[in-house]
Amino acid sequence: MERQRKEEERYQELEERQRQKEEAMRKKKAEEEEERLKQKLLGKNKSRPKLSFALTPNKC
Repeated sequence: MERQRKEEERYQELEERQRQKEEAMRKKKAEEEEERLKQKLLGKNKSRPKLSFALTPNKC
C-alpha cells in the first residue's frame, strides 16, 4: 500500500510539473505575441528577432 501511495504522489508531482511547464510556455507565447503586436504598431517590425535555431542544419 505504501509503495502504491508513493507512486501516486510521484505521478501527481509529475502532472503538476507538466502543468506548470505548459502554463509557462503559454505565458511566454502570449508575451511574445504581445511584443510582436507592439512592434508592429510602432512600425519597428523591420528589425526581425534572430532565429539562430532556424539557421542551424538539422542533425539527425
